Formats: sequence, structure tokens, C-alpha cells
Amino acid sequence: MQEEEVEQRYHKKYQISILATMSSVGVFRKKEIDGKSFLVFTLTQTDNPTSSSEALAIDSGGHNLPLQTLFSCPRSRIDFHKLNLKKDDYGNETELHPYNCSPHFPSKRSGDQEGESLLDCDNPYICKLPVVPLFNNKQLDKEDFVCGACESHTLSANYYACLECGEKFHKECVESPLEIRHPSHPFHSLQLSSWPWSSKCICCEEFVHDNFYHCTTCELNMHPICAMRSIPFVVDHPKSHPHPLTFYPAQASLVCHFCALIKKLDPTYICIQCVFAIHKDCMGFPHVIRISRHHHRISFTSSLPSGYFSCGVCRQQVDNNYGAYACNKCDAYFVHSKCATHPKVWDGKELEEVPEEDDKIDDGEPFERIADGIILHPFHSHHLQLEIFRAYDENKYCRGCTLPIYEGQFYSCIECDFILHESCANAPRMKRHPLHPYPLTLENAASPGKEHLTQCTACKRDLAGFFYWHYLEEPFSFITLDLRCASIIEPFEFQGHKHPLFLPWEDSKKEIRCQICKEDVDEYSSKVNCMDCDYTICFHCASLPDKVRYKHDSHFLMICDGKEASDQPDWCEICEGKIEGVKENANWGDKTKERRFYKCNDCCTTLHVQCLLGVDIYLKSAQTIEEGIFCSKYPNERLDVQILLNSSLSRPICDRCYCRCPFPIYFKAQNKDFCSFYCTNKYY
Repeated sequence: MQEEEVEQRYHKKYQISILATMSSVGVFRKKEIDGKSFLVFTLTQTDNPTSSSEALAIDSGGHNLPLQTLFSCPRSRIDFHKLNLKKDDYGNETELHPYNCSPHFPSKRSGDQEGESLLDCDNPYICKLPVVPLFNNKQLDKEDFVCGACESHTLSANYYACLECGEKFHKECVESPLEIRHPSHPFHSLQLSSWPWSSKCICCEEFVHDNFYHCTTCELNMHPICAMRSIPFVVDHPKSHPHPLTFYPAQASLVCHFCALIKKLDPTYICIQCVFAIHKDCMGFPHVIRISRHHHRISFTSSLPSGYFSCGVCRQQVDNNYGAYACNKCDAYFVHSKCATHPKVWDGKELEEVPEEDDKIDDGEPFERIADGIILHPFHSHHLQLEIFRAYDENKYCRGCTLPIYEGQFYSCIECDFILHESCANAPRMKRHPLHPYPLTLENAASPGKEHLTQCTACKRDLAGFFYWHYLEEPFSFITLDLRCASIIEPFEFQGHKHPLFLPWEDSKKEIRCQICKEDVDEYSSKVNCMDCDYTICFHCASLPDKVRYKHDSHFLMICDGKEASDQPDWCEICEGKIEGVKENANWGDKTKERRFYKCNDCCTTLHVQCLLGVDIYLKSAQTIEEGIFCSKYPNERLDVQILLNSSLSRPICDRCYCRCPFPIYFKAQNKDFCSFYCTNKYY
């Protein structure tokens, strides 16, 4: 009990000292609002209170009203500030600059030299009138509103408008003083600044522009609307904690019991009785959610059993002393709170009161079963009959994954040449995938009305078959997956590596090289990596089929890595080039080393992957890509592209790279031949 009293006295003394040191231009004061205690930002008038920065308002009856402080247009302030900045030889700002002009409307009587300069400035873009309060702000919404100062779409309680330039502003951006001390960051002041390069607000994580607060010591940025937001001093949130929680300013050393992290500017609340700390943004964490990385729902738990557990998303250790999400159906499956609620894996829905049956996607058959072995698929108008593979024909390919039929059972149309692998015919109409938090819908790129090709966002290949996709406007997210990439889930068992592979989490800015194709894989490309060793492969390589057939070999050819090449050099039977040697890549016009190849161990047949499958493996002959490419010569037109089988003895020469077309198919547009779809786009 004595320790609690000492802690309370220290906390109260520290709180008073913090509030005292914040008596600057921007001040947070403790106020009672509706019976509750808040830390509220107020603007301290440092100029002479009797100066003409304050005007005496007069109503329609001629009666005097209380003094009203006048504020400059923030755009004036920004433009005037930029006029005095040092620039490089190209006229660009080169470093961060703090403001030096007051938010109050300048007055020559006040002796404000900056104010005089602002009023006397002959720049036509600098407004010379004070802003006025905007009272009819109920019509503003997040989609239409953008603050003319900070350029943020975040809504505020009060706004100002400039009658001269027509811009609307947050009240906080208009009244922003030159310096404030934030209660969550009390040891360093925040200065109003501008910055020529993109950086993010530490609170809302949106980009800051010409008007934001900056801590030069900690390199922190905050929008004025975030920096001046009122902070509740005492919070009662039974769902997060049974006792009232008190704001604690010195939060740099406190770890949140929900997210297990230290956040520099997220207000932290504590319960001394329970030795409990929580961030304000962590209050109200959802209790039951579904994430894309797991096939069951997961629930938040404040206590974990003893033992070593790794997070099911980032694969790092989960601290047993803090809260996490757990699966009630799987043993020892836990996820960090911040990983589980990240928008990359969570769709933002709380499922605590939602029955599990309502959250399931339709897992029934994706087609209509007419009779035993006969179906009607929604992407084809005729009946399909189940057949068994008998002989390989390279010209017969599945219209779903657009790969040939190599073995097993498949569905064949009774009236035309439409065929589907049995697995492709059973592809569900909706499915979840680890790459996207929302359920994906099955579509057909070759269905009537589809005018353009679709590109898989994971492997970057153009495709004309079945694909899964989802589009979301707010927040913007878009994904397209071909059937091969959609089959890559966690853990991914890759034939060329002894350990299971997983999707990376929070990729770094540095580029990583794929171990197969030796190409750099940037932060925006899909890849899987090994958690035990330094091994990464891109989806372009991971989605290649493990075994294929070749028309001149009666056996399966298995995919091999360059490491598996024998001491004796192997030669590709199609291009007669050396396996694992440097070969000309006609698709990009440079020299690359193709690490993977297909080999028949019985016949010693070896083939380059590109020579057998091509670079456009999801595009097939006898197809026409309607309005497939833009034409710079005719901006209002798009050209149709024909896909033809490259089976003649004399192979055509590409009109773009001037090489013989080496792949199984080639392209024709306006009587010109091209070896790849890439070359058609580059030519026109």
C-alpha cells in the first residue's frame, strides 16, 4: 500500500510539472467537460491583447460583441513562408524549415514585422484577408473535404474558410502556433514546419506536406489536427480493463499489455492497482476476428500459457506476458495483436456477435451437376463430360489454368473443344487467400464482354483463363490471382527447398534476390521465404508446374534447379542452347541466366522452361486479344492482337527485337509479328 501511495504522489507531481512546462504558445490544460476530465489544447495569445489582431464584432443592431481573434489564411502563411526559404539551383527546397510567422492576422499597429511583410507582399497568391469560421460544416464529408493547409481528409469539429482563395481549413491548422508541447511527448517541443519530401504523421500515418509539427530530436511528425486533439485524462473502458484508466505522460518506457509495443505518441493509460498499461488506440480491440493467414477464427486473450510460441503472421516470438490472438480449434496457434489487426490480413470486421455460419463462404460445388460425370459450368454454355487422360496433345489445354492436360481426369465439352482439368472445374467460386484480407471471387478473363487481358498481381503474368480477384475502393486494395498463384498457401512446400516457405511480413525497402531466377524482388512483388535460412523465391518461379510433358518424350519431365545439373553439360532440345548457360531473353532483350529447366531422367531430355512453356504461358494459340494494346500513332484506338501457334519450320522474326520467335506461340498485330506480348506493347 505504501508503494502505491508513493507511485500516486510521484505521478501527480510529474503531471503537474508537465502541465507547468507546457505554458508555451500551444498549451494543454486540464478541463472538465460533461463531468469528465480532459487535457484540452488552447492557443495562448502572446501578442498584445489590445492589438488589432483582435477585432470588435458588431451585430446587426449595432451592439458590441466580445472580442474575436482574427487569423491569417493558412495558405498565405504557407506561401509567404516558402518565399523566404533557401532553394537549390533548380528552385527546390532542400531541407526541413520551421515557420517563423504567427497564425494571428498581422497588424502594422502591433509592430509585427513579419505581419507587415505579409500584408505588404505583392504576391497575388497571398491572401490579404483574415479567415472566417465556417458554421455550416455538417455538409462536409471525408470524400469531398481536404484541408487547404495540411491536405488531410481527416474531419474536424470546427473549420475556417478563406473568402479570398476559397479554401477550407481545419480549425487546428488555422490556429496552429509556432511551437507546442504534446502531453505524450513532453520532453521535446514540436515546431511547426514544412518539408519538401514525403514523410508520415506518426498518429494517423498519412503523409504530411506543408503544415505539420516536427520534433527535430526524435524525427517525429504530426498533423496539427492530430497534435491538438483533446486527450481524456481518465477513461472507463470495461471491455479493455475493469478499472478506470489514467493518462500517463511519460509513456516512453511503458509497454502496452494489448499490443506489446511502445508507441511514442499514442496516449498511454495506466491502472496502478493492476500494473496495467494500454494505448488509447488499443482500447476496444476486437475480440473475435478472421485473418487471411488462418482458416479459423481467432480470439483475443490477455494471458498465454507458458512455452515458446511464434506468431502465425510475422513468425517472430510471441511474448507470454502480453495479450495476443489465439485459435480455439488449433493447438498453440497465436498471433501478435498488431499483426492480427493489420489491414494486410484483417478485413476490419468484429465477429464476436456474428454466428460462425454467417461468416462462411459458399463451399458447395461451383457447377451444376446434370448427371453422373456430366456438369454445366457457369463459365461455359455447353455440358461437360468427365473423361480420363489417354494421350498427350500439346494443342489441347485447360481453359481454366491454360496449361495442357498432362494426366488424370478432365472435363471435355460435348459440343466444342472446351476442356477443364477436374481440379480447375472444382475451383470454388469464392475463396480466401493469405495475400488478401477479403474473400476472392472466381472470374473468367475469356468470357464474353472481356475486352482486355488480365494480369496476375502475384506473378505479373498476363492471363486469359480463370482468375480470382477482389477490388475495394476505400481503403484502396486490388488483387488478381491466376489459379496457380491462388494455390500457393502457407506453409508452401517447395520441391527445391528442404524447409517450408512463408509469406514475408512488413517487407523492408531493400530489394531481395530470388534464388531461382536471380531477379531482384522489390517490396511490392509477391514472394515466399524460409524462416530458417536466407532463401526467397518469387511467385513467378513458385507457380511453375513441377512436372510437364513434351511431345517427343513419353515420360514426365521434372523441374530441376541449376544445382542439380550434371558435370556433363546438358543442352536444350528446342533451342540447342546450353542448360544453365547464358541465353538471350527475347522478352526483355537482355542476357539472363535461366536457373531452372525440365528434365526426363529416363531419356535424359532437357529443356529450358521458356523454350517449352514460353514467357506467356497463360496465353494460347487461336485466341484474339480484343483491343489488347494501345497505339501511340492512333491515341483513340486500341489494336486487336492475334495469338498464333509457332509450328512452322521457318520461325518468324520479331518486328520489335529482330530475333527469331523461339517460343511455342507468337503474336500478330497489323500484319506485324512479335515473339511476346511484351514486344507488342513496346513496339506500338
